[in-house]
Amino acid sequence: MPKLFYLNEIIKFAIEKEKESIELYKKLGDQATVEEVEDLFHTLMLEEEKHEKFYTKLSEIAQKEQSPGVKEDAEYDAYMQELISASRSVPPLSLEKLSSIKTALDYAADREKDSIVFYTGLKDYLPTHEKEKIDVVIKEEAKHLAKLLLLKKRL
Repeated sequence: MPKLFYLNEIIKFAIEKEKESIELYKKLGDQATVEEVEDLFHTLMLEEEKHEKFYTKLSEIAQKEQSPGVKEDAEYDAYMQELISASRSVPPLSLEKLSSIKTALDYAADREKDSIVFYTGLKDYLPTHEKEKIDVVIKEEAKHLAKLLLLKKRL
């Protein structure tokens, strides 16, 4: 039987991912040589800081047990377990590997896509009154993705 995650474990992972995104966007913004790219990465960094605060607040109210009414979903649980395990075992990305603005934008877009998938699944673990809040974050992540892809297309 697959491991079922506690809500606070998933939220802790979300906080880790937001912190990584904040650091990534800060570094990418600092290295950017095109003002429009620098501005976008700075904006994304600030928005990810808001997400981190949201998840930190959510973790304060999360209990050590599954939310009532969460149905078992072996496929999603396996996905979550693998995602968290794999993510924690990967060394931090070396920015030197992002050899161009377009490579950096692609990498950032992939992170946003992963966030959308992750947070969409997280909704199943949340109490009903918190699901609307996570929808706001998911929409913001989708906007981040769109901004990154539009900028890449313009460059």
